[in-house]
Amino acid sequence: MRHVPRPAVWAACGLAFLLAWLMLQPRAAPVPTGPFVPGFSAARAQAHVQVLAQAPRPAGSVTNARARAYLLARIRALGLEPEVQVDTVSATSWDWMSHGQSTMATARNIVVRKRGGARHGAVLAMAHYDSAAPTPGAADGGAAAAALLEAMRVLQAGPPLDNDLLFVFTDADTVQAMGARAFMQSHPWAKQVRVALRFDNAGNRGPLELIDAAHADGFALDAWARAAPQPQGSSFMAELYDRLPQSAGAAPLATGAFPVLHFATTQGPLGREGMHDVPQRLSSASLQHEGETMLALLRRLGNANLALVSPPHGQVYFALPLAGMVHYDARLTWPLALLCCALGAWACRAALRNRISATDIVDAMFSVLFITICATFAAYLCREALPVLQARYPAAVLADDGGVRWQLAAFMLVPAAVFIALQRRLQQRLGVAATALGVLLAADVALVATCVRAPGASYVLAWPLLAGQAAWLVLMGARAWTPARRAAIAAAGALPALVLLLPAVCASFAFFTPAWLVLPSSLVCLLAGLCGMALDALARRWLVRPLLAGAGVSFGMAYAAVPQVPDLPAPNRLVYYKDTPSWQAFWLHPAGPLDAWTRQVFPNTLHPYPLPYLFGPDADPVWYAAAPKDDSIAWPGLVIDKDERSPRRRHVEFTLRSKNRAPDIVVRVQGACPWRTSVNGRVLTEKSCFSWHLALHGMGDETLRFAFDFQGDPPFLVYIQERIPGLPARDLPPRPPGLPPLLPLSGTTVAADVLRFP
Repeated sequence: MRHVPRPAVWAACGLAFLLAWLMLQPRAAPVPTGPFVPGFSAARAQAHVQVLAQAPRPAGSVTNARARAYLLARIRALGLEPEVQVDTVSATSWDWMSHGQSTMATARNIVVRKRGGARHGAVLAMAHYDSAAPTPGAADGGAAAAALLEAMRVLQAGPPLDNDLLFVFTDADTVQAMGARAFMQSHPWAKQVRVALRFDNAGNRGPLELIDAAHADGFALDAWARAAPQPQGSSFMAELYDRLPQSAGAAPLATGAFPVLHFATTQGPLGREGMHDVPQRLSSASLQHEGETMLALLRRLGNANLALVSPPHGQVYFALPLAGMVHYDARLTWPLALLCCALGAWACRAALRNRISATDIVDAMFSVLFITICATFAAYLCREALPVLQARYPAAVLADDGGVRWQLAAFMLVPAAVFIALQRRLQQRLGVAATALGVLLAADVALVATCVRAPGASYVLAWPLLAGQAAWLVLMGARAWTPARRAAIAAAGALPALVLLLPAVCASFAFFTPAWLVLPSSLVCLLAGLCGMALDALARRWLVRPLLAGAGVSFGMAYAAVPQVPDLPAPNRLVYYKDTPSWQAFWLHPAGPLDAWTRQVFPNTLHPYPLPYLFGPDADPVWYAAAPKDDSIAWPGLVIDKDERSPRRRHVEFTLRSKNRAPDIVVRVQGACPWRTSVNGRVLTEKSCFSWHLALHGMGDETLRFAFDFQGDPPFLVYIQERIPGLPARDLPPRPPGLPPLLPLSGTTVAADVLRFP
């Protein structure tokens, strides 16, 4: 047997060094057998949730005020002095077609300070107590606030800490995190924050996970990895969560120059618009883990030297078996990517020296991409061929459905089987080495794209690529080795891919569901491709059939699984719409099947109708019926103050005052788009746009003065809708026996008006 060439030796040493470096990273503290933090009680926290989540509590509503009064009373009972920060903030977002979406809210934050001894700075702990209009918000808005209140009780009873602790219960956070924005923009304590912890809940069960670490340094990540009980999360999940609509909660905190750790529970569906987010579904184990994590971090950071916090650069973090939570500076992302590209170039040079033609390398690279597309398409065909499973997956299903897990397993096995089968054909045509090199080069390109678009997810590709390319170089220089030794090297090169890519596949399914299979299927194909040499050495032919059989069994088990639907209150999606121009009132309901009670509201309606007069020309069909006018619902108080017209410019001013003290008000301009808008002197937009829409929250009965400027002299309409939780119950038929009770205040009352400017 000939000697191994020096490049192969260096590659093997580099692989060993990388694996050793990962193993020597800081490990999380071991989980004790007893309770991690004595004193925290999930039962007490659940009692707080029961009080907070009795009904929807949007900013400015009566139920929101009751929740705030409850929190203030409980905090004062602990011996602390809370204050209520009242501030009005606004934000505007634009899409690529210049559609403007402005949001303005009056937030009423509860701010508490627990003084420390050394006072090197302050540690901020934040959770919101409001909820969206249709949901009671037991998990989203109730659980984190309740756990933070219980953590305050434990900390107040314990020894004093070195640093100040700031507890902020934010309001109006379900609408672009307006409460957090108000604290960061206006409160003087925001300048004293050195580390921020944000707690949220996108699900009602499962462990608390770190879903974002904006500006985090090694000090903050190490505090979490060492102190938190069973730390969960990864920067790959953070990149996924950042692309979801509910990810804006910690965005205002990221405007500061301090580390922000954003935690949330992600398992357990809350239903469409969170309407099944009820206390009965909230897991006590999740609440306990959330509270223990809060206490562990607040105690550790409260006694830490906050002067050690380094300038923020961000961190890449993920879990490794036996090593715990691993993290490193995000500035290493590009050096690792360049190292992977350099190894790829070295591998191409070695391939050419070993008589693998450049044509075969390019052929292998593009063939791998084509095979990945075919495998993903096969997964899509399976999804489209099984409409029953499609209907069972959405998060609106209340069931604890074990069939969903079987379905996800099948969608992992199908692309894996197709990719491996086609990869074997490619190996027979081009050879194992050329095919493996094509996979590595395609992954190098994907790594560079990931570093540009989602650097936190780069570790999913970088470390498997380093190991795979090192193993490929070793095998190319050691052709005389025995098959057993070559198989061992190939398996070692595939191990990082198994360790890092499999959790990434599961996380991508959890966030995107089978409705979007591109990312999980691509990751499955990448895993199969990086394991190609190991599969060729260890399982030459007996793999595709078992994978296909496993997919068939998984689909069968998904069909056979019986959902366990809990008996919970039903959401009420009725809308009482009172319209000023017609001086009429209507019952409305989204299109879909009606139950026995809702059918009584629409006795003569045969099918849903589009209502362009009320909702615009592109409105979806709705169930529609006349309703009696309820005099307790006031019309919007509107007065046109000014309408100045000229050929170049039109300036309009009007005043709005909600006599209903509506928590939510929507203002929409149709027929033209203002280039400049302001409310009470606050400029919201100052640019040309295609359309403009304003949502107001928590304004109560405040007088709102609108000013619009238009280019030219166009005619237009201004639609105003005041939205109030609940329905005028005296105008509804009695609910038949046998149907589940309705969630309180889950219907919506709308008082609408239209201003016409011809």
